Amino acid sequence: MSLLALGAFCVLPAALIVLSAEVLNRGPLKDIPGPRLARCTRWYRAYFDVLCDGGFLKHLQGLHARYGPVVQIGPKEVHFSDVAAFHSIYSSRSTFTKDPALYNAFKQDLSSFGFVDPHKAKQRRDLLGPLFSRRATLDLECTIQEKVDKLVSRILSYENGGPCNLFMAFRSATLDIITSYCFAQSFDALDHPNFHHPILSAILSGVTAIWTFKYFPSLYFIADRMPGWLIHRILPVSKGYTDLFAFLSRHIDSIIADPSQLDTADHQTIYHHLLHPNLAKHDVPSRKSLLDESLTLLGAGSETVGNVVTTGVFHVTRDERISRTLRAELDQEWPDVHARMNYQALEKLPYLTAVIKESVRLAHGVVTPIPRVVGPSDAFIAGVHIPAGTVVSSGITFIHENPDIFEDPQKFWPERWLKKDGISNDNFFVPFSKGPRMCLGVNLAWCELYLLFGNTFRKVDFRIHETGLEDFSDFQEHWLPVFRRRQFQAFVKGRG
Repeated sequence: MSLLALGAFCVLPAALIVLSAEVLNRGPLKDIPGPRLARCTRWYRAYFDVLCDGGFLKHLQGLHARYGPVVQIGPKEVHFSDVAAFHSIYSSRSTFTKDPALYNAFKQDLSSFGFVDPHKAKQRRDLLGPLFSRRATLDLECTIQEKVDKLVSRILSYENGGPCNLFMAFRSATLDIITSYCFAQSFDALDHPNFHHPILSAILSGVTAIWTFKYFPSLYFIADRMPGWLIHRILPVSKGYTDLFAFLSRHIDSIIADPSQLDTADHQTIYHHLLHPNLAKHDVPSRKSLLDESLTLLGAGSETVGNVVTTGVFHVTRDERISRTLRAELDQEWPDVHARMNYQALEKLPYLTAVIKESVRLAHGVVTPIPRVVGPSDAFIAGVHIPAGTVVSSGITFIHENPDIFEDPQKFWPERWLKKDGISNDNFFVPFSKGPRMCLGVNLAWCELYLLFGNTFRKVDFRIHETGLEDFSDFQEHWLPVFRRRQFQAFVKGRG
C-alpha cells in the first residue's frame, strides 16, 4: 500500500466509523446478515482493500463461513456465495448494470470494459467482436506462435546458467502477444534483461493502485496533474505508465492523422475495426475512447493469461505423476520437437486440455467479485429479495472452490475433467464470467493457453527454485506474496 493511501486513511473523520442505529435497524437490507460496521459504511471494506492490500477476498470467505451464503458487505452492497446467485446475477437476460464505483476507478470509462451503459458496451463489442472471433484467432495464430517460440528460446537461454524468473517471463510473453495481436506492434518485453520491462512492471503495480483510486478518486486527479518529474520521484513505477501512455498516444494520433497507414499493417488491428470508414460519424470513438480501449485490452490480455500459465507450471512441476502424464501425451502426439503443432491439434489432446482447465480453475481469472447494480426494479436472487439500487456480486472463487461442485477443490487434479461427469463441471467453469459482459478475448485466451502450455512442456523441463511452497495449502497462503515479489524461478533444461 502506498504512503499516499495510508495518509488518506489517517485523516478520515472519526465520525465515519460511528454505528448508526437507523441504518442498522431500518435499512432495506436489514434482514440480510453481515458485520454491523459493514452495514454502516463502505470504509469497512476499504480497510481490507487498501490497508490490507486487496485482502477483502480472504476476509469475505470468513464472512460467508460465519453468516451463510448471503452477506451484506456495505451499506447497499450484498455478496452471494452460491451457484444459483452467480448464474442469476450474470445471466444473459440480466438487466443489472456495472457498478460505476468500481469501474470508474480504472479510468477507462470509454472502453468495452468500462462502459456502464450496456447499450454502449454492446456497440463496442460488436465492433471488436470480429477481431476476437475464433476464425480471426486461427488466422492470427502465427502471430501468437512467433512470440511463444521466442519465449521458449529465451527460457532456454538460462539452461546453463542461473534460474529463470518464470513469473516475469510468462507475463512478458503475454504482453508481447496482446500488443502484437491488437496493434500489430510489440513492446518486445521478451528481449528485456531478466524480463523486467518497465511497462510490464507498471501494469503489475497498477493492479493494487485501483483500490486506492476507488476510495480516494481525488488522488487520481492530483496525480494526473503533477509534473512528470515529481510523480516519478514519488512513485518510480509511474515512469512505466508514462511510457505506455506515450506509446499508445503516439500510435493513435498517427493513425487519426493518416488512417491510410492501416493499409500497410501486417494484419487487422483494433483500429481497423474502431475506425472503419463505413462507420457513421457519431459512431467513431473519440481519441480518449481509443486510448481507453487500448489500455483495457493490453492490461486484461497480459496479466490473466500470464497468471494461468504461472499457476499451471507450478502445479504440474510439483507433481511428478501429472508432469510425466502430460509430457508422455505431448511426446506421443508431437514426436518431432522441431516441428510445429498447431492450436487445433493441441486442443484435441485430452490430458493437456485437462491440465489447462485445472490451471484456469485455480487461477480463476478475475478473483475480485464483479459488482452489478440491481435495476430497474427489485429482484429476487437465490430466493432473496433485493431492492433496486443495491450492488450485488458473486465471486468466481466461490464457484471454482465449491466442494459440492469440484471434489477436493483445493487440489490440482486434472483428472476431474476426464471423468464421465466432466461435462457437468463445464457448467460451473466460469473464469471468463457470463452474460453480455463476459470476457471479449476468450477465443484468443484459449489459443494462447494451448500454445503456451503445449510448447513449454514439450520443449522445456522445469525444476522450481526456492519458492518454499510444498503443497496447495502453502500455495493458498503464501503464493500471492510470492507473486507480488515477482519471483517464481526455475532451473530449465531443453527436451529433445
